Amino acid sequence: MVRWFFAGLVLSFFGTSAMMLVAGIWVKSLTGSDALATLALLCVYAPGVLSPWIGRFADSYRRKPLLIWTDLAIVPALAVLFFTDEIWVIFVVLLLYGTKAVLVSAAEPALLVAMLPPDRLARINGLRMSLQEGMKLIAPLAGAALFAAHGAWPVVAIDALSFLLAAGATAMIKVDEPPPAPREFASLPHLRALRWPIIGTTVALFASSLNTAAAFPLVEHGLRYGPEFLGVLAAAQGAGSVLAGLLGRRANVTAGLVLMAVAAAARMSAWLPAVLVSGFVNGAGLAWTVIAVATLVQQRTPPAVLGRVSATAMSIVFGAVPLGLATGAALVANVSFEVIYLVIAVLTAGTALWTGVRGRGPRTSGQHPGVPQVSEDDPVDR
Repeated sequence: MVRWFFAGLVLSFFGTSAMMLVAGIWVKSLTGSDALATLALLCVYAPGVLSPWIGRFADSYRRKPLLIWTDLAIVPALAVLFFTDEIWVIFVVLLLYGTKAVLVSAAEPALLVAMLPPDRLARINGLRMSLQEGMKLIAPLAGAALFAAHGAWPVVAIDALSFLLAAGATAMIKVDEPPPAPREFASLPHLRALRWPIIGTTVALFASSLNTAAAFPLVEHGLRYGPEFLGVLAAAQGAGSVLAGLLGRRANVTAGLVLMAVAAAARMSAWLPAVLVSGFVNGAGLAWTVIAVATLVQQRTPPAVLGRVSATAMSIVFGAVPLGLATGAALVANVSFEVIYLVIAVLTAGTALWTGVRGRGPRTSGQHPGVPQVSEDDPVDR
């Protein structure tokens, strides 16, 4: 049944990765506006603020049929784009697209918990991360090439087809799911029990966004290459994330933060070999923090409320991305890239020490009947 789960992931990851890039390019080509192109991407991420409520909705239904109907429901919304290129219509479709993504992020972890024993979750989450990052290396290039040759419609068609096929793959999964959660079942105590890994991963995403901003002056003023060289750095980081995903069983938040600190310190040198290696190391560290927190949420949360806890935790973690980008934009305008990377190194190293110490408290807090206990030696919680 896991192979059908991954078949669905491959299909949806490819379509989504291509569409995410093309959406901004499409709006830019129609309007000539960088601001509107950025707003198109914001429409995809904006529904994340509704994660607790969308997660509560996901917990009210069995996850397998919910994922199937979610994939099927987005297809007619995408089909609308074949008949119009009105900007407001594109924005509405992208808002629906983002809402679907949040709903999937709430339902998928709970489906995995129903499918797998606890000791396999870290490995499967790691493989999932490898697939996702691998598609980010392939699909955007394919989407951009299709857009350049034929416009947006082939990418929209491929995206819609990918969701139809993903729905079919999910339908083949055989799983015995628990009944939906009572609506009054609260999720806040479970989030409190996970606060240290969530804090650590949030800092990692914030630092990664600072890294993204600092890469522009690093390439231009440090390495003295054109902006297209950013693609090489992105590929190095993606390769690191893919490898980290394959080693997902060993993932932990503290180790991920330490790797990110080392990578940031190496980039201060602006020496090409060190910069390329640091991109790989940074990608591995970032992937490990995300894999670790996702696995801990699955292991420590009762299945009845896993959707809302997972969606809320991920909205907190990934909410650091726009904040980090905005902060990075301000820093790039006022300080050198060396200073920004120093800030990243100190921030990630300090957080690694803090979460590593604070996260060693008693493990019984937040545990509930029916939830697997996590031992003191569990590598994903450091």
